[in-house]
Amino acid sequence: MTQEFDATYDVVVIGGGAAGFSCADQAAKDGLTCALLEKEAQIGGSSVFAEGHAAFDSDEQAKRGITVTKAEGFNTFMTYSHWRANPKLVSRYVGNTASTIKKMRDEVGAHYEDVTVTALDQPGELVTWHLPEGEVAHLLELLDADVRRRGVDVFLSTSATEVLKEDGKVVGVVATDADGKQVRLGAKAVVIATGGFAANPELLDKYTKYGIGAKMINAGGPGNTGDGLRMAIEAGGVEHRNIGTMLLFPFMRDKTPVSQVNCAGMQPYFWVDADGHRFTNEVVGMNFGHAGDVVATLPGAFYWNIFDQATLRHMVEDGNEIGLGIYVCNHEKMVRLPEEIEADAADPERTNVWSSDTLEGLAAAMHIDPDVFCDEVETYNALCEAGVDGRFFKTDKYLRPVKEGPFYALKMETGIMVSMGALNIDEFMRCLTIDDEPIPGLYAVGCDAGGLFGESYTLSIPGSSNGFALTSGWLAADDVASRIQSGEL
Repeated sequence: MTQEFDATYDVVVIGGGAAGFSCADQAAKDGLTCALLEKEAQIGGSSVFAEGHAAFDSDEQAKRGITVTKAEGFNTFMTYSHWRANPKLVSRYVGNTASTIKKMRDEVGAHYEDVTVTALDQPGELVTWHLPEGEVAHLLELLDADVRRRGVDVFLSTSATEVLKEDGKVVGVVATDADGKQVRLGAKAVVIATGGFAANPELLDKYTKYGIGAKMINAGGPGNTGDGLRMAIEAGGVEHRNIGTMLLFPFMRDKTPVSQVNCAGMQPYFWVDADGHRFTNEVVGMNFGHAGDVVATLPGAFYWNIFDQATLRHMVEDGNEIGLGIYVCNHEKMVRLPEEIEADAADPERTNVWSSDTLEGLAAAMHIDPDVFCDEVETYNALCEAGVDGRFFKTDKYLRPVKEGPFYALKMETGIMVSMGALNIDEFMRCLTIDDEPIPGLYAVGCDAGGLFGESYTLSIPGSSNGFALTSGWLAADDVASRIQSGEL
């Protein structure tokens, strides 16, 4: 039975982030008719928070004297994932990222200001972070303008609800438009680009080992609720074996990435758990992904970063040990920090920033046994005095004692930017069935696609997730165009 549609396209893209716009833009370049559906009232998703994206063997790297080969990229992804990543998918991604740079620059209008790393002291980090002027948020504005110029129909406040199939093939989607009316759009292919499920506590608990979905601070797009995952599974797709991979990091509730208090909470000083015990080598904070995995497993999914007046003075006068992307730069002098701490500590509504002239007073504010806390501080100070951390073996340059009052405590909880990897796909971005057969016309890209990562984000390749979003998007569009031209779709 032939289905009736309100409009028909060659391809419908569900999701208006980097992956979706890259896909729609390439589809239009390939001569396809295309509609892009975004359920939020504005474009971007979590991509608007990204500073840059990864690429290998790009001309932007070459012009700066930087050499990072495709082989290095492939091997880093595979070894970091303990070879749990999909080799065919990783190979296709790293082999095409240099073309992504050219497309975004020469065809869309991006200007790349720098190629760098995220953490200067992080060993093994590849110089892959390509930073466009205005960050990825501006790149998305350029893509938005380009897709509209090329004739793509962009529908905001329009939620896709179902992928339609007929005789085993995708034939369209059902959506609810900005007026609340149901619309049916025909399509030879549908591309899922809905950004994953980081904003869905139930799915976080279903697919991750932490069981703290409701406690996680979502620092990404509010619309990333797993719609694409649900629709694809209903259409016969299956989850990738590595589903549940998250980009986690320590974060202070009700703060933004530009907050110096938030950045201070990630410094590798003296961390204690909810009971007042030191629990790790705080140098883990130099890699925010690893630190996120640590904090998610703690009682209450948080820790306190403790420091004294001398260390506060050090952060102001000498700079931090680690920044937060481009929001707070590495080794930036934290000149606003004392004022921010004072304001937060005086706020009766805030319970995650405390200061006290005594350690006992600080422990009371944190609801920690003062004897336990003071014993831990005394033990830690002895390690600092000796210059050797015989407990967790922290590098001596980060052994800063807690002696000079006032004393400070910053509560850092588990933040999440995106989920990474959901649906099982092949290297052409086609969704697969439980029997590893492609579903004709159904694709998944960006954070809805599984296979790039193992159990955690590959921090040694900065820009991995957004690089994959932009690259997988246009690769999917090219594959759709090829299969439509051949008559397969």
